Amino acid sequence: MSVTKVPAETAAALQRPVWLRAGFTAAFGAFATFWTGNAELAGLWGENAFVVGKVVMAAFFVLASSMVWEYGKNENVPEKLRAALAAGAALWALSGVVVIFMTSSVAVAVAAGIGLLSMGAAELIGGIRVRHEFVPARDHITVGTVTALTGVALFIWHGPDLHAVAGTAGMGMILAAALLLISAAGLTHEARQAKA
Repeated sequence: MSVTKVPAETAAALQRPVWLRAGFTAAFGAFATFWTGNAELAGLWGENAFVVGKVVMAAFFVLASSMVWEYGKNENVPEKLRAALAAGAALWALSGVVVIFMTSSVAVAVAAGIGLLSMGAAELIGGIRVRHEFVPARDHITVGTVTALTGVALFIWHGPDLHAVAGTAGMGMILAAALLLISAAGLTHEARQAKA
């Protein structure tokens, strides 16, 4: 029999990393999308725009993966999901570091695509494994699917420059951010309900 409500203790313990990940994801999605579509913003850094784009993407990967790591090490998270999240977070952070050293937009797209696909697949598979025993698993399944598909999109269509790469990643991450915000709000609601 599956559970239908997140226990208050679990919700209270998990809400912080989900809120922070949602915030980092929304900030990156907004930056990447507006940076792509705004010539003035893209031109602010002149010849350094490529470096700035890589640094922002790498910082997002490392910060978001650290929130996944914090979430995954919580004892309220089932072991099968913890293992998947740890593997995904490690590959995502490593991908962020690798992005810094890439010298072409295609290489950045491949490195970022590998990171997003790895994290998304880990989250999706981990969520499916624990879906009957862990209510937040449904959030992992949806966010993991969006993240993995964003990674695949970077392999298929990465565009001619880093602005196109960032735009593709940014659009996917805006959708992921919306899902994470809903998840975070649900956890906060469950945590507060127990106190009432």
